[in-house]
Amino acid sequence: MLTPVAHRRWRSIFARNGQAGQALLFVLIAVALLMSIPLAIATTIVNQLPQTTRNLNWDAAYEVAQAGLNDYLQRLDLNGSYSVYNAGNPNGNSAFSAWVQASTTPAEYYSYTPTIVPSSGLISLKVSGESGTGASRVVRTFEYTIRPNTSLDDVYWSNYETVDPALGSGFANCNYFYGQSTTYPATSCINQFNSSDIIDGPVFTNDTIRTCGSPVFKSTVESGNVYSNAAAVIYPGCTGNTPQYLGGQPTSVANSPPQTTIPSADPAFALADGCEFTGSVTLALSAYPTTTPTTTKIAWSGGALATGSQSWCGSGSSGTITLSSMTAGLIYAAGSISVSGSMTGALDLIAATNITITGNLTYPPANIVTAANSTESDSVDVLGLVALDFVILSPPGTTGMTVDAAILALTGSMYLPNWLNTSADGTLTVFGSIAQDFRGPIGAATNGTLTNGFGKNYHYDTSLQVLWPPLFVAPTSATWLTTTFSECKAGSSYSVLGAKACT
Repeated sequence: MLTPVAHRRWRSIFARNGQAGQALLFVLIAVALLMSIPLAIATTIVNQLPQTTRNLNWDAAYEVAQAGLNDYLQRLDLNGSYSVYNAGNPNGNSAFSAWVQASTTPAEYYSYTPTIVPSSGLISLKVSGESGTGASRVVRTFEYTIRPNTSLDDVYWSNYETVDPALGSGFANCNYFYGQSTTYPATSCINQFNSSDIIDGPVFTNDTIRTCGSPVFKSTVESGNVYSNAAAVIYPGCTGNTPQYLGGQPTSVANSPPQTTIPSADPAFALADGCEFTGSVTLALSAYPTTTPTTTKIAWSGGALATGSQSWCGSGSSGTITLSSMTAGLIYAAGSISVSGSMTGALDLIAATNITITGNLTYPPANIVTAANSTESDSVDVLGLVALDFVILSPPGTTGMTVDAAILALTGSMYLPNWLNTSADGTLTVFGSIAQDFRGPIGAATNGTLTNGFGKNYHYDTSLQVLWPPLFVAPTSATWLTTTFSECKAGSSYSVLGAKACT
């Protein structure tokens, strides 16, 4: 018989052995769990690896498409006429018709194709990016609308604020910027804004603004004059100067050099999509029917059509063109253009010499809309007047003149020929934009009061930020930028090299 003491000792031993067994069991379970967790993680990782790789390729396809966009924009920056090149005319750029490798690790590719939008002259660029191989390969495609910074951003743009030397021997030494030299030109060279002037929109000049009296600037005034920090100064000898800068005081900004040639592609575009004349031509625009105009008829005379002209241009030395018949509303003349009338739609007139405005040029009044902030726009109509030399004002009477257009004188200016030999004849009202190399005189003033020619009433058409005249020539060597962006459906069939449209 066990003694009580022995009995208690054995019971204690058996109790300790039972607890030890339970602990061992828990340890074994814990070890099993710890071993199973990495296995589960590894299994999950292996199962999700293809999807993770595809997600990475999805992001990479976007990035490489951006690389393609940047490549095209850089080419445009170096050559403002690069938009004429495409798969049919690649100029050595394989991205128009094949995948171009952007990186090797991982392998990524891009391709793109540009299309000029006839209704605006902007460029629609379709860009595809490809990343990955096999089941994880991703192709993403995007469409961008791109445009350069241009005079169409301003109601008034000039290089010099002086009279063009080509306007007479008395202006031979007028090609100086303010502050450029101690032999700065005489007062006769210098143009001023005076009390009769209202400039409603952004203003930019590579020179320095001169004022006398109380002209009104309703928006920003900027100067890119590298010879002076003065964005605006008082006209020499002015005895009363109280300009109103409602958009803030004039400021100095980066210089913007002008482009001085019409790209040789313009005649080619006119021949293919519009009408090309081998010499000078007179155009009479008329929107019809006049009650609710839907398009424009253009009666022309005095010119000769280029060989190979489209059927809509007519024949012989006179004819009528219907604007809506043209693929792009573009008329190019190797000589000069004389024009007047009313129009609706999108039309660009380009002359290798001068454009003379022989009467009012207007859009349908109902199409010009005034916003709550008093800005004006016409999202339906846009007329471009591009002259290599001068845009000449030749009003039929003495009661002022109205021009609705985007005006560009590449190497000359817009001016009134007899600005010093007429009485004060009212106001030149422009709705759109004006860009010129030299400041063209349209009037003269004494101490800020108009004495000859026209006063100015310039209103910016805010639609010009997105709606361009067809194939309008930018007057600056500015960088290009994107204005709209959208993504197509994913996959090879919607890529640049695919057959489907981008939807």
